[in-house]
Amino acid sequence: MNLKSKYTDEERAIARSLRPIDDTLFRTMAKDNIPFVEHIVRVTLNRDDISILKINTQDDIHLYDKGHSVILDCLAVDKEGTYYDIEVQASKKGDEVKRARYISSMIDSRYALGKGISSYNEIKTQIVIFLMEEDIFDRGKQLYKFKRTEEESKLPLDDGSFIIYVNAKNKGREELDNLMQSLVSSNYLEMNDNVIRGCTMYYKTTVEGEDHVCDAVQQYAAKSYDNGKTEGISIAVKALLNLVGKGIITIDAAILDSGLNKEEFYSIAETLGYKL
Repeated sequence: MNLKSKYTDEERAIARSLRPIDDTLFRTMAKDNIPFVEHIVRVTLNRDDISILKINTQDDIHLYDKGHSVILDCLAVDKEGTYYDIEVQASKKGDEVKRARYISSMIDSRYALGKGISSYNEIKTQIVIFLMEEDIFDRGKQLYKFKRTEEESKLPLDDGSFIIYVNAKNKGREELDNLMQSLVSSNYLEMNDNVIRGCTMYYKTTVEGEDHVCDAVQQYAAKSYDNGKTEGISIAVKALLNLVGKGIITIDAAILDSGLNKEEFYSIAETLGYKL
């Protein structure tokens, strides 16, 4: 007896087309994978003394009924209590700076002070890390690290809050070069970072790993759609349109697999810059 696959050929094609820098695959790779996350944090900060104790992927922070929620790609905590939020960004949207500010504030609101803690000195260090394909600042650097300083004297405020942007466009430290090259690569055989390559191989070459990615794509798209959001649906539509462009599937098959009607599909495609 032949059992019907839980996922369609088109859904499996989407899973195979994702790169580690695409948030759906990144969250899948990071889930319950402390060595993977620890490696990224250590390489980014150029430190080998960081020990990650716990991680949380797709943490949906929604503190107020009328407030905008934020879904974190990966939030990690080390043995010192420092929080690391890792966000991946494959496109150059233009709102990353304000987004980082909002993410940082939401993490502080939820995690900085627990009940019964009265001293603000108890607030732990927080580091938001954006791993990006493009250099949004166009200054030719690989890594940009920001902290609050006094405007004229540059006196550091030392409030324990940092925002770091790393991009794959520019070269710098070799180990970081390898990490970023691997995150944006579509072929695991060409990845220079051994940890990223090994993890990607599992999700690209095994049925179990591929099923995890397919499931993540379905869940993320469904959750975004149910909440009236378009980010998850846009990821799926973009992946489907890429398959159409490569001649793997037809536009009609893409619309059918998206679960959208033709008008919704075309509208999202237009916002993504596609001319159909």
